[in-house]
Amino acid sequence: MDKHRLNRLITAEEITSIVKNLADQISRDYNGRELILVCILKGAFMFLSDLVRQLKIPVQIDFVRLASYRAGMETSRMIEITKDIETPVEGKDVLIIEDIIDSGHTLQFLKDRLALSNPRSVKICALLDKKARREVEIEADYVGKEVENVFIVGYGIDFNETYRDLPEIYYVTPNEQQKS
Repeated sequence: MDKHRLNRLITAEEITSIVKNLADQISRDYNGRELILVCILKGAFMFLSDLVRQLKIPVQIDFVRLASYRAGMETSRMIEITKDIETPVEGKDVLIIEDIIDSGHTLQFLKDRLALSNPRSVKICALLDKKARREVEIEADYVGKEVENVFIVGYGIDFNETYRDLPEIYYVTPNEQQKS
């Protein structure tokens, strides 16, 4: 990644505010209902962790891992399930927790797959939404922030399994060589 530079896009304080606002909306909308959060690994784990601690309602949590990115910055349209949910969702409200909506293929795949188990509802909560890259018609029910068409890392989001640990969100640009 030394050929690239990280540019801060969203500060830790902004992330905290976004997550709190989303948690408040979700808590209001699902008050008194049985909610299962399905987190898409690995990218959304930090977002889920912070979101759950801000919710004012009880929830169940499960995880799914769907691989659609290979080495590099481009997505493939082939979606592979490497870890499936274990919690029965029939008759329950399901909220998919995603780090960033890009092409929409992964979320459409997961939403359609979960619907086969006859949940009461399936909705989507995304920290970031990159609408400029959308290839399928899918919208999140809860969106933290819309972002431009830039490559994002940090706060759980990776580049070849690196940069997940950054507490803020950055976009990647080519590193300009310094002239002597």
